[in-house]
Amino acid sequence: MQQYYTIRDRVPPRVLLDGAAADAEVLEEWLSRRAGRKVSLVVPQRGEQAQLVEMCRSNAAEQLAQSTGRTGREASALDALGRLLGLPQPPQVIESYDISNLAGGENVAGMVVFENGRPLKSAYRRFKIRTVEGQDDYGSMREVIRRRLDEYEAHKGEGEGFGRLPDLILLDGGRGHVAAVRPILAEAGYSIPVFGMVKDDKHRTRAIAEDGGEISIHSARSAFTLVSTIQDEVHRFAIGYHRQMRKKNTLSTTLTSIPGIGQTRAKTLLRHFKTIAAIRAADLEELEAAPGMTKPAARSVYQYFHGGGEDKNTSGGVDTPAG
Repeated sequence: MQQYYTIRDRVPPRVLLDGAAADAEVLEEWLSRRAGRKVSLVVPQRGEQAQLVEMCRSNAAEQLAQSTGRTGREASALDALGRLLGLPQPPQVIESYDISNLAGGENVAGMVVFENGRPLKSAYRRFKIRTVEGQDDYGSMREVIRRRLDEYEAHKGEGEGFGRLPDLILLDGGRGHVAAVRPILAEAGYSIPVFGMVKDDKHRTRAIAEDGGEISIHSARSAFTLVSTIQDEVHRFAIGYHRQMRKKNTLSTTLTSIPGIGQTRAKTLLRHFKTIAAIRAADLEELEAAPGMTKPAARSVYQYFHGGGEDKNTSGGVDTPAG
C-alpha cells in the first residue's frame, strides 16, 4: 500500500483490506498525513464492501493465473488455502499421504502430489510398510515420512519427483497423525508445514487438523473443494494399492497350494505370466521355460490345472522341491 499510494495523489478515506495489515496504526497515520485527513483501514466481514474485496481477490487470482499457467479457480483455491493455514505464500507443491490396511494386515501407504492445484500423477508413489506390524497408522506414517526424506537426500540434485520437497504436507488423519509426523521433519531439519485432513462420520472432509486443534474450512469454499479433492485422491490411490497387494497375495496362495510351488516360485510365476488364467493356459514347455521353474515343478503346475490323468491335489510321484 505504501508503494501504491506513494505514486498517487488521491487517498480515499477508507481502504478495504482482505485481512489484517502489519503495523496498521502506523500505516493509517502515514495515509492520513498524505491525504490531509483521517484515513481508516477496514477489513469488511459482510455486505457490499466484503463482496468488493472478494471481487478484488478474484481479479487478482485471474491475473496471477495468466502468469503461472493455472486457472483462476486453482489460483484462488491455493491462495485461500495458504491464508487459511497461515502459510507465507500459496503452496505450489502439495504432497498428501494415506495409510491403508485391513485389520493390520498388508500395511501400505499412498502418496499423491498436486502441483499448482492439479494432480501430478507422474510423481505419485506407493510404499509397502516394512517396520510396523499390526494396525499402527501413526507408526506407519512415521516410517513413510522418514523414507520420503531419505529419498530426497538421495535425489535432491534432480529437482523433480523425490528430488524436491513440497510446500505443504496433508495427511489423511487428525491431530494424532500430525503430532506423529512433525517431530520426524524437525529432527531432519525441515520446516515443511504439516496438517491433517479430518473426515466426518460419513467420510466427507470436515476440517483441517493441527497440533492445537482443528481449522474449519467450510467458510473458504475454494480451499474446501481443493482439500476434499486431495483427500479423496490419496484415499483412492492408497486403497487401490492395498487391494492390488491383497489380490496378489491371494493369487500367490492359490499357486502355493500346488506341490513344489513355494512363495518365491509363485511370485516369479505371477511376474512372468501376469495372471492365473495365463498360467492355466500355458503348455508344459512354456511352464518349463518360465524363470525359476524346473521340469518337475512345471509338470506339477500343469497337472494341477489340467489333471493329466492324476489327482491334481497330489504330486503324482513328482519331486517337490521347496521352491
